[in-house]
Amino acid sequence: MDKLLRTEIINEVKRSMREALEVADERWINGEELCNQFQMFSPSWLKLNGHLLPRTRAEVADKNGKTTGTRWAYPQHRIARMIAENKIKEFILTT
Repeated sequence: MDKLLRTEIINEVKRSMREALEVADERWINGEELCNQFQMFSPSWLKLNGHLLPRTRAEVADKNGKTTGTRWAYPQHRIARMIAENKIKEFILTT
């Protein structure tokens, strides 16, 4: 096994382990907690651009088809990794 292949294998194992641990230990936080944890985000920024971040919420449809949803929840560890890897600078507004 040459050095390049060995390095590629090691990097892939590290990436896979990081992703697996991130999912297993992920902490979902609301917008207020997100702004407190990562102070580059403000409530007004989240209101305008929160859709650019990974997030989810629960939605329920009633018998008439009207949907209601909970507040947005943001994955703390995934966003921290995005910041550490400078992927937070790659957002592109499409509207």
